[in-house]
Amino acid sequence: MTQEPAERDATLVDVAAVRTALLIEDNADIAYLLQHMLQRDGFATQTASNGRAAQRLIAESAPTDVVILDLMLPYIDGFELLTQIREHPKWRRVPVIVLSGKVSERDVVRALELGADDFVTKPYKPLELRARIRRCTASARQD
Repeated sequence: MTQEPAERDATLVDVAAVRTALLIEDNADIAYLLQHMLQRDGFATQTASNGRAAQRLIAESAPTDVVILDLMLPYIDGFELLTQIREHPKWRRVPVIVLSGKVSERDVVRALELGADDFVTKPYKPLELRARIRRCTASARQD
């Protein structure tokens, strides 16, 4: 059975409408919960459990619609990754939401000064995080 052109076009639009997220989190339980939440909200996700893996994904993959970034990571910390994202020609405009247990005012200010679009502290509130992701991705699409 052949598809009508309108049906085929609708399928292509649906695939193109999928949003993507890069999740950089070393805690497997938190990563699993975040990945599940993002997927429920329509995101295709890539995950990295340490700074080196994240660095490779950033170098080798197409930019995503949003990055969720922990600061305390093995090998390369989140501050360095944030700097690299903001210096990368293809990734520099991707919204980055820092999600971290590092909650000193100094750390929050440093992350924001390095280019984070938002900062959410752990333990996070899922509804609030989802709202912040929606806000960041909506404003990025308008740019």
